[in-house]
Amino acid sequence: MSQRIDLKEIEKRAFRSTFQDGLWDIFLGLLLLNMGLGTFIGGILGEGDDMSFPQLALIMMGLTAFVALVLLGFFVGKKFITTPRIGRVKFGPARKTRRKAVILVLSLSVLVGVILLGLGLMFSIAPPEWVALGWLIPAGAFGVNAVVVLSLIAYYMDYTRAYVYGWFYALSFPVTILLAEYLDITFPIAYVVFAGIMVLIGTLLFIRFLRQYPMPAEEESHDRS
Repeated sequence: MSQRIDLKEIEKRAFRSTFQDGLWDIFLGLLLLNMGLGTFIGGILGEGDDMSFPQLALIMMGLTAFVALVLLGFFVGKKFITTPRIGRVKFGPARKTRRKAVILVLSLSVLVGVILLGLGLMFSIAPPEWVALGWLIPAGAFGVNAVVVLSLIAYYMDYTRAYVYGWFYALSFPVTILLAEYLDITFPIAYVVFAGIMVLIGTLLFIRFLRQYPMPAEEESHDRS
């Protein structure tokens, strides 16, 4: 019995080690920053006249390229920095089920995000009469989506920081709107602050990870594999 408990504890620690390099924190922080940049650029181009479709397409292309670079950096970091230091771990059926649940949640989250993005583009091109308060609907839906998704990831993946990150995502947009409405601050401070906290935490964890797990000698890495 004690041996089983020890094996479960070892697997749990290995499962949590997925997030100890800080790359997930940096990745999520940069994604949030990208959203803030999109809001800021869209606000600048949308001042005065309605934003044209070519302008929207250009913004989307730039933001997509940024996300692609961040995603590429994430996978490169995992493959060439993290894996050589801690190796790969094969998890049991329970952990694999958790991973599948997270993939399902993320897929549903992407679907919701695409729907909200489409609504946002429609409002930008042809805003309805109630658009003055219409931002509350996508902001509320996005906020609930962010909190639920990241909370589920925190629960299923033992990634406790994601509980807080969900609220960072949820609050960024409404705080930015309120600052613009009441203090005339159009710069997305909330996005920058929340994203900056996440990236800073990730960077500190990444530095600690590099110090704690130096690159093994070539013969050691062969033995691990």
